[in-house]
Amino acid sequence: MHRLMFNSLAAAIAAGMWMSAGLRGQNVTPPNMTAAAGKTAAAPAENTAAMPTGTTPMAPLVAVGEARPAPGGWIMRDEAAKRALQLGFSPAAEVLLRELLESTDTSDPVKNRLGLELTAALFDQGRLADAEQDLARIPGVRTAAYHLRAGLIAAYRKQAEPARSEAAQVKIDELPAAERGWFRFLEGMIADQAGDLGRRDQAYEEAVKSAVSDLQRARFELEQLRVKLLSGPVTEQEAGRLRQNMERLQGQKSGYVYARYYAVALDALGRKAEAVTLLQRQLQSLPPEERQETDDMRLLLGLIAGADSGVGRNALFGLLDRAVSREPQRAALQLLARGSDTGAARARFREKLDQLIAAAVPHPIKEELLIYRAQAALFEKNYGRAEEDAKTLLESFPGSQLRTQALGVLTSVAWELRRYRSAADYAAQLRAELPAGDARAQLGVLVADAYFRAGDYRNAADAYGSAQREPPGAVAPGVLLFQRVLAEINAAEANLERLDAAQTLLDDAAGTAGVDPVSRWQAEWNLARALQVHGRTAPALKRVTRLLGQSGAAALPPDLFVRMAWLQARLAFEAGSPAEAIRLVDALLEAPAIGKLATGLKTDVTSTSILLKAQALLDSGKTEPAATPAGLELLKNLRTDFPKTDAAIYSYIAEADYYVARNVIVEAQGLFTKLADAYPDSSYAPFALYEAALSAERLGQDAAYEDADRLIERLVTSYPQSDLVFYARLKQGDLWRKLNRFGLAQQTYEEITNKFPGHQDVLLAQLALADCHYAQAASDPSHWESAVAMYERLQDLPTAPVDLRVEAGYKHGNAQAKRGAPDRAQAAWMLVINTVLLDPARAAELGAKGRYWMSRVLLELGDLYEKQARLDQARGAYELLLRQQLPGGALAQQRLERFSAGKGGEKTKPE
Repeated sequence: MHRLMFNSLAAAIAAGMWMSAGLRGQNVTPPNMTAAAGKTAAAPAENTAAMPTGTTPMAPLVAVGEARPAPGGWIMRDEAAKRALQLGFSPAAEVLLRELLESTDTSDPVKNRLGLELTAALFDQGRLADAEQDLARIPGVRTAAYHLRAGLIAAYRKQAEPARSEAAQVKIDELPAAERGWFRFLEGMIADQAGDLGRRDQAYEEAVKSAVSDLQRARFELEQLRVKLLSGPVTEQEAGRLRQNMERLQGQKSGYVYARYYAVALDALGRKAEAVTLLQRQLQSLPPEERQETDDMRLLLGLIAGADSGVGRNALFGLLDRAVSREPQRAALQLLARGSDTGAARARFREKLDQLIAAAVPHPIKEELLIYRAQAALFEKNYGRAEEDAKTLLESFPGSQLRTQALGVLTSVAWELRRYRSAADYAAQLRAELPAGDARAQLGVLVADAYFRAGDYRNAADAYGSAQREPPGAVAPGVLLFQRVLAEINAAEANLERLDAAQTLLDDAAGTAGVDPVSRWQAEWNLARALQVHGRTAPALKRVTRLLGQSGAAALPPDLFVRMAWLQARLAFEAGSPAEAIRLVDALLEAPAIGKLATGLKTDVTSTSILLKAQALLDSGKTEPAATPAGLELLKNLRTDFPKTDAAIYSYIAEADYYVARNVIVEAQGLFTKLADAYPDSSYAPFALYEAALSAERLGQDAAYEDADRLIERLVTSYPQSDLVFYARLKQGDLWRKLNRFGLAQQTYEEITNKFPGHQDVLLAQLALADCHYAQAASDPSHWESAVAMYERLQDLPTAPVDLRVEAGYKHGNAQAKRGAPDRAQAAWMLVINTVLLDPARAAELGAKGRYWMSRVLLELGDLYEKQARLDQARGAYELLLRQQLPGGALAQQRLERFSAGKGGEKTKPE
């Protein structure tokens, strides 16, 4: 048998996934327990615990930096960019979009779509030159969306002919619904520049009618005003005539109109300050009944002065305070969002939103105010505020057009707070709101990835399957296959049949178009290692061997081919074929792919392969004595030729394993200690100290126990963050008990339970603490009460492992029996039998350790019945032990044979 899985370098490799989230540590089966004739089964080792595979570092062949990211994080950034653009937070959208464009996870076709969205963000900010420059960078076929943007840029630059040319190439049916209104708006601009005012007004009206939301409708109203500001060229003479008409008609409605036109002319002439002053004077002189004119003046002032200036911001705030209609208020929100790209501007915007939302009378556009504050809070990482506002919007305005944005905010909040199950639920709701298309498909992947990150691998696998049937353009088919297989592998923790599902997926994908070979082979790597972890070494070896025999294997990237070839050799070794492992290692070291690796990886592969060959040689020494010296020599050469590599450091553990297996304990302890002394910064050092302590304990002498205690104390003080600290302290308590220092042992177990209350094996410490109390009961009766209370609690604890509950139940009954309370002892033992052994589901959970203690329960119960002359019940206990094939069968049979024929009564079960 190999040592515990995490004790080998190969297992460290097996513990790392080609992913962001690896296989979790596997429970280690307790030692086998056999029954000698006439004796009970041998007692299992104290505090046998499953120790995590993650205590050793990621092995060289699966470097942490090579973990491939799941698509969820990318999708979340993409969704955030879309939402920011929809609401007018265009500077924030620009930042997100540039990050996505620079990401190595973004494919070229998706970059085209992101480039179009970036152009829209720049256009929204009025940065036409930058928008034109980024639009020109988009390669490939010019789509309708491309020509629309090019036409709008030309029209805003008053380039009539290029604008008409681009518009002519737009097929409106090819545009998404949210962009069709913009095409009508472009037609209106072209008509305006041609002097066709009737067609202009008609096109602008069609744009407004085509708006997909109230916010977009307000945006078109705002753009008409923006177009006026860009109209021209304006001459000084024209501006002078507008001024004369304004002054001549002062105080009349037409005079206010001329004032606005004059302000536009001043801005076009570069006299912005005069335009701002003019509008401020007009606002001060407007009579209260001219509410519509006041709204128009404020919106124009906000547009000319800019939302980032005090004057412009105050004008827009005034619009939000009161306006004749909702459209200018929605336009003001968009301008303020665009101008809130600095901390101070965001703070002032947020304060205004707080004031308006908190007003006693509900604001006419309260739902818009809520979503804008939620989005602003999200930018500031104020997740509580963002979540509250989004939920309020959904509850107060169930039919709101902003429902999708609110669900998007809630998805983002849950994701950022790592509440992934909630993120999956919100993303699924958001997906249900959208029509079929790429945006909906992309959210399907997000749902799957959220389930995956929540650890709900079964639902994740199903959701990835749905995403495969409706794949988005941003996620390659190979990535979806990889993630689905990974989810199936992790789901195998609860149901091993999921491994069969993963194998079927990969078999079916072999000839599937669109699945890239690298993704498929990386998934195969994960599957093979999962089969290895779950004890299916032979099927894993068969699968890897078949894959490497395929014609396409030679065309794989060198690093992937080398990993698979190394895994094949490792699997051959674990399958009990050291000679085959040696052959495969030799072939790997001669493979052309080795020479194509980067220097660092080549060193790691070579040294790790030599280590594997040395281990195989040592294993071969069982039947071929000459192989042992060769293996030991290879380990020494490894330390010389590849010093300070992980493989060289681990070679001390490999050699110590060899000596432990042959009971040469002192030599093994020396090697473990040497590793810790020579490489104190290595991730293997705490493990080496732990193994050195175990080696000292095996010597079975008080002085050796003291030595083991010193080694454990060194581990705990030198590596306080190590996962081994819990197990080291647990072992330290055992050593104190062996030295009859029960007071120190008790303190140690109490410290463990207090310091590690949520540890997966903390109940072992509590059971050991109960044992410690029971051992002290002879000198202090109060300890007996403490021990029995702990045993009884652990026996009844539904969340405790079945094996531990059976052990606690046996000890509970035994303590009662020794105290002269046979009825209580019988009750404790019968509870164990009825709730575990006679319950098929619970009985199936019994491990080797639990079966040992169940055997003790039945043997002791039978003995108790015999002493009470209840021979039928005694016979029932012994026969139940034999029927369940528990350890101690020989002893139970001997006891049954003591009953002469006919004297034992009818067969029965214990009562």
